[in-house]
Amino acid sequence: MHRIQIRRVVRLALAAALATLALGQAVVVQAATPAEILPDLTMVAPSDIRIEFTNDGRKLLRFSTIAVNLGPGPFQVLGFDTDGYAGLRDILHVKQQIKRSDGSWVDRATNARMMWAGDGHDHWHILGYQSFRLQVSGVFTLKLAAKTGFCAFDSYVYTSTKPAFYTWEKTCKTKSNGTVFMGTAAKWGDIYKWNIAFQWFDVTGLALGDYTLRVVADPAGMYEPNGSFKESNESNNGAWTNIHIGKSSVTVLSKSPRP
Repeated sequence: MHRIQIRRVVRLALAAALATLALGQAVVVQAATPAEILPDLTMVAPSDIRIEFTNDGRKLLRFSTIAVNLGPGPFQVLGFDTDGYAGLRDILHVKQQIKRSDGSWVDRATNARMMWAGDGHDHWHILGYQSFRLQVSGVFTLKLAAKTGFCAFDSYVYTSTKPAFYTWEKTCKTKSNGTVFMGTAAKWGDIYKWNIAFQWFDVTGLALGDYTLRVVADPAGMYEPNGSFKESNESNNGAWTNIHIGKSSVTVLSKSPRP
């Protein structure tokens, strides 16, 4: 074979070998990328629904709610202030911390915010983490609930066989490093009972009749069609209970299935 032809064959073979090596490296890198183990937030149908009359003459519709995490991964967030410390008058930024298949965690920026609730709660809340609506015919919203902020921690055993991880002792308060830690473990829930502060609708003067009490975890916003937090399922976040509001009592007509 001519010397020039030999050199050309050698160059082609070397180029092919390098290309194969590069492709193999790319495949290895892609295969090594750990998968995200995401939460799946939803609600149990509202329960313990009742009427309460206040000393100042108001008629309140009270109810209990349970937000649950059905996903394989935990729901975990961290509130922080840009100056490095969460002061009680600050509005905190919130990042979602997502667990991965190799045991590592990755931070995800969100548009969510935290605020200190000094109204009998006296701890940090995620603003708008849940939405409570009183509706006519299950569609037209008449009222939004008084409560708008929520502290996420493991307060209700849903189907988990493991002990609570996000306990009250280590969540919803300012940590020594100036951040605020919250979350809900897989198959755990967070309960808000009917008698907690602001867990009501003011139905003073509302006509007696049939209504829908609708609750949503991580509700959609104007700029966040899937809510603030990344989940394994974005389409199952809500629950509802159809009720009849009487003069001094409430009758449950039907409710959404248990998630």
